[in-house]
Amino acid sequence: MLFVLEKGRKDSLLDQARSQLLTALHTGRLGAGDRLPSVRQVAQRNQINLKTAFSIYQRLGAEGYVTLRVGSGAYVSDIDQSDLEEAYCHSMLTMVKSNLAEAERLRVGPRQYLKLVQRLVNRSPADPARVAVVECNEEQINLFAHEISSRVGLAVSPLLLSRLEAPDQRAARELARADYFATTHFHFREVKALTAGYGKRLVQLRLNPAFVPAIVEAARRGQVLMVVSNADYFPAFRQSLLRIGTPRPVVERISAVDHTNRARVRAAAERARTVYVSPICHPKVLELIPAGAERLKVEGTLSDESLERLEALVLFSPRE
Repeated sequence: MLFVLEKGRKDSLLDQARSQLLTALHTGRLGAGDRLPSVRQVAQRNQINLKTAFSIYQRLGAEGYVTLRVGSGAYVSDIDQSDLEEAYCHSMLTMVKSNLAEAERLRVGPRQYLKLVQRLVNRSPADPARVAVVECNEEQINLFAHEISSRVGLAVSPLLLSRLEAPDQRAARELARADYFATTHFHFREVKALTAGYGKRLVQLRLNPAFVPAIVEAARRGQVLMVVSNADYFPAFRQSLLRIGTPRPVVERISAVDHTNRARVRAAAERARTVYVSPICHPKVLELIPAGAERLKVEGTLSDESLERLEALVLFSPRE
């Protein structure tokens, strides 16, 4: 079990850890004597200091949920089932009260809050909202469409910016069907002007802030190959890295190749220290990557916050 602790939430890190531990015990995922993550693992996983992580375990130990063994680690204590049931129910009550208090802060009454929860739980995949994603290159629009569709469950129409500037009949139909438009801040003003006549809300997508730094950091260590669905965007990507101050020698260690060109992928991968494979590439391209190459994996190109904002807008704001 890994504790997932979020700073800035109304409930403390201790409350979050206790709730997750009780849930795991109540559902049978953990039992008496099971070993828990080390203090160092909890600290590193949640980006908190070691003293805070140790304090959480000390408090859980004082409450009878955790046994700390010097030189060995933290283990689940032998908890009486009736005590566990009582603690679990109390944890659920605390969660509900906390959510209602947060809803009240947002001027949402209990009945309205219940309706919002029901809307979230009962949403139907049969009639998803449709989003037209607009960008200037094939790789990004298809990658963004893939992430929005798979992670938020929306129907997505990827549209090149050039098609929006001079829409043919097919593009015009897709634009008319869309409930929302979406693009990154790079093209937000341009897309806003071009879509003004459709009367639909335009959503600004934000990139995962870890993506570019991960590529650059890998390039500082050696050659980086990006295997993508369409490499036409790459010259502009290199220029953007230079504009933000990335040293030219580092940028020159980064290359990109289209996944359909298997011979080029294989040859380039042999020379690379690190390989990034776009999630929308054909799975068989992974067979071309040498076993000794480091695989660079990034959790999404769009930020989690950006996707959650889009999901919240679709759920709780009426379609225009």
